[in-house]
Formats: sequence, structure tokens, C-alpha cells
Amino acid sequence: MQIERNNSDEVFIQRILEGRQKDFALLVERYASQLLHFVGRIIPVREEAEEVVQDALLAAYQRLADYDARRATFAVWLRRIAFNTATHHLRRQRPILISMDEYLDKVSDTNDADLDRLLSEGGPDLKELLDRALKELRPEERTLLHLFYTDGRSFCEIAFILGLGDGNNPARAVSALTSRLHRIRKKLFVTINRLRNEHQ
Repeated sequence: MQIERNNSDEVFIQRILEGRQKDFALLVERYASQLLHFVGRIIPVREEAEEVVQDALLAAYQRLADYDARRATFAVWLRRIAFNTATHHLRRQRPILISMDEYLDKVSDTNDADLDRLLSEGGPDLKELLDRALKELRPEERTLLHLFYTDGRSFCEIAFILGLGDGNNPARAVSALTSRLHRIRKKLFVTINRLRNEHQ
């Protein structure tokens, strides 16, 4: 049985498409915990995250014939489905968060180094403020931070997961994601400072 578990994703996929549907359970075993960790960054309520992961895995099974290993690894493809499932779930369950553009306009001179400097200062309340600031981000923004800083995914993989572009222009995807990342870091800096000022 251990030999079976060591098969590549492509071997399992081919066998499932040939009619061995039970092999999908081995793919689920391989990726379920990773997906739960990933979705948990978007949906913090564990029960909801587990439901989204189940829905995403079912969607992946139903679309398995559409998987193209030339476009992305199976792990990245699964994350794209999980991301879409999670954001769809949030749209049904929760109102859209208020835009913070008015705050960003007030600090147009903020740069990436400002957030690094703020985080390096530390302090007993910084972790709590950072956690609260992260919760104020849109799910897509939290996901981008998680994929880049925690997962260490490339910009091309992130673009695929988030459904940005068609994959034919990686330079454009890198440029767009770099800009988004800067804007999210700027938003975190502004939010942390606002939360700190509110409690002084």
C-alpha cells in the first residue's frame, strides 16, 4: 500500500480517468491537510474551512479531465480551485469589506520599508495589531500574502491560483502582483498605525 501512496500525481490522475475512482482517495489523503491550511488563511472558522475544502475536492474530482500539467502542478491547480471555492463561499456568507482607498490616499508617500521598519520595532502589542490588520484585508489580499511569504510560491504560480491573466504573459503577471503586494503592505502599515492610534 505504501508503494501505491508513493505514486506521482499524474499516475493517480491517469488511473482515475481510466475508471479507478477509488484512487482519488489517495490524492485527497495527500493534499487535504495542505488545502485546509491554505483555506484556513481565507476562512478562519475551521468548520467553514473544512466544508470549503470538501467542496473544492469534489469540484477537483469533477474537473479532473481538465487538469493540464503543462500549466501548473496538481498542487497549484488544487489551490486555484480551493481559492475560487473559498471566495465564492465568502460572497454568499458575508458582506464585502469596506474599501480602504481613502486611507491609502492620505499616505501616498508610504513605501515598503515603512512596514518593515514598523514590524522590526516589535513591542508587546504588535502581533495582536498585525493579526487584526490582516483580518481587515480582503480574502484575496490575505491569500496573496500567504502564498508569497508563507508558501514561497512564485509570482507565476500565484497568478494561476488567483486567476490573474492567462499565463501567456508572465512578465505582466509579475508586474501586476508586485504592484498588488506593495499596495497590500501599504494597507497593513496604515491599518496597524490606525489601530494603534485608536487604542492610545
